[in-house]
Amino acid sequence: MKETQIYQTLINQWMSQYNELLELLSQEQRTLEKRDFEQLEMLVRQKNELVNKISLEQIPSIINDGNVAQLTFSQVKQYCLQTPDLQDEWKNLMTLVGQCHHKNEVNSKVIELMTKSTKRTFNLIKGFDPDNNIYDAKGDRKIVSHYGRPVSA
Repeated sequence: MKETQIYQTLINQWMSQYNELLELLSQEQRTLEKRDFEQLEMLVRQKNELVNKISLEQIPSIINDGNVAQLTFSQVKQYCLQTPDLQDEWKNLMTLVGQCHHKNEVNSKVIELMTKSTKRTFNLIKGFDPDNNIYDAKGDRKIVSHYGRPVSA
């Protein structure tokens, strides 16, 4: 197999996996919006399995003049950017990777906000406000005493 074909095959494989990941991340976002935690658990499991698969896959060895060389990611990148036939393919792959990273970060922030909101709601129900963000009728914060202990109000 020609060297450029090996790199093209590798890029195609990564594109396929990252497209699958992007779809899972989109499903995860929709599931978060619906707060369907059962579905979310299944999607997170699938996402983690796919990410592990992408991370664990070996970059193929290249055989030149009978010598085998294990390539690094950096070498693959360099080869693709220096090969006119692969430059656009590599840039498309990196764009897709960036989209996956961004969507994963957004989903992560949504989960973080949902968790904070839930904790805050429980604290308010219990009459405790660790963030000191309870305001009086005038919109001011002040310390009040309840059974001799300072309480935010």
